[in-house]
Amino acid sequence: MKFDLISIDMFQTLVNIQARKFFIWRRILKEQFNEELALECAKSVSKNVITGFHKSASINGEFVNLKNMFKPFFRSVFEEMNICFDEEEAVKIFMDEHTNSEPYDDVERFFSLIADSIPICLVTDADYEMVMPILEKYKFDEVFISEKVMSYKNEPNSKIFKEVLKHYSVDPSRVLHIGDSSSDIIGANRVGIKSCWINRDDLKWDYSIQPDYIIKSLNEVIDIL
Repeated sequence: MKFDLISIDMFQTLVNIQARKFFIWRRILKEQFNEELALECAKSVSKNVITGFHKSASINGEFVNLKNMFKPFFRSVFEEMNICFDEEEAVKIFMDEHTNSEPYDDVERFFSLIADSIPICLVTDADYEMVMPILEKYKFDEVFISEKVMSYKNEPNSKIFKEVLKHYSVDPSRVLHIGDSSSDIIGANRVGIKSCWINRDDLKWDYSIQPDYIIKSLNEVIDIL
């Protein structure tokens, strides 16, 4: 085996939060809900919330959990979409729907083939409430949650990845981190961990730092190992 440890992201890597978008916006828009408006709102979330998070999470400073970080971002969404809704309640809905995310079709096979041979740990940019209700569904050897470690994957100090290396006392070159975002690849790269970008949606990679591996499905991981 090339690796002694697999580190893996949760959302959009193991579970599909995108499939929850209509559920999220039904709860927010209520009687105003229609699929066209929900898709426009989802685009605004991508622009204001997701982009805002990645920008904020790449700066060293006092740690702020997602619940508090997301509030002003959702306020921007509601201003842009002319929606009257409480941003704090929206964040609660957003996080709650994360816990309802279903695993991708390749996840069960991934764990069944690998978990007994190589330890698999979770490294996720999340608050406790987003992941704790769904952890028991997966065979993780250890869990590293940003709210617990007080660090995000894209922070310059790479604290969350350093915690992984410290816990396992492993050479970073013997660790493979799998994730769907630039934070997964860039953060792992900073500490010498081998990175694997799971590109389920056939996107274009637009960053100077390149992933060591690119896959479209977790079924391809066994070939890397």
